[in-house]
Amino acid sequence: MIQKDRRYLEFIEFLVAFIDELNDLAVEGAAILVEGQRDSSALVDLGYDGKILTRISLSSARVDASLKGVKSVVILTDMDKEGRKLAARYMGFFLPRGVKTSMSQRRRLKRASYGVFLHIENLSRFAPEVPEIRGLTEKMRL
Repeated sequence: MIQKDRRYLEFIEFLVAFIDELNDLAVEGAAILVEGQRDSSALVDLGYDGKILTRISLSSARVDASLKGVKSVVILTDMDKEGRKLAARYMGFFLPRGVKTSMSQRRRLKRASYGVFLHIENLSRFAPEVPEIRGLTEKMRL
């Protein structure tokens, strides 16, 4: 039981730093690509405040408007088989449009969760814990 508690806390600490990193990237012009609205809501619940793209926002009629001001895209599709297929497809989608892509954050999230969390939307269950952990880490920096 102690091992599980330690891993749980480590994962929440990872999420705090992860969301901070995503917010920093957003300031530099990056957007996050997720599969749907529930994934988007989960990131917002965790504290992400940058631009989020979804499959719907990239439909053919909206592509130009959705990508306005976007310099790079962090592909954060689900960790399941369908998410892997979508990630590969979107790498090819952004390349001809001159938009840099990154999947390193997706790989790190999967590794940090020990493969337990396959769906981005499920990360919202950690949202109530994040402010408390964020407060502790900020106090430790002082």
